[in-house]
Amino acid sequence: MQITVDVPAPLSGESSEELAARARLLLVIDVVRAGRLTRVSAARALEMTLDDFLIEAGRHGLNAIDYDFEDFKRELEGIPRRLN
Repeated sequence: MQITVDVPAPLSGESSEELAARARLLLVIDVVRAGRLTRVSAARALEMTLDDFLIEAGRHGLNAIDYDFEDFKRELEGIPRRLN
């Protein structure tokens, strides 16, 4: 699908390819953040490796792992402690 957008004047010095790539990345990050796409699917959609996607997404505040802290605490409590 293609869409057309008006580019604000301060961005008009960037190439259309750079703007399009950044717009695609930010759109996909937003969809991942909303829970509608996995990180693996996002990387595939952008034709990136998962590592590269996670690095780029991290630069925009998306954590590599979406893990609830309370779930993590419950899992830790379920691990038997070793006696020395």
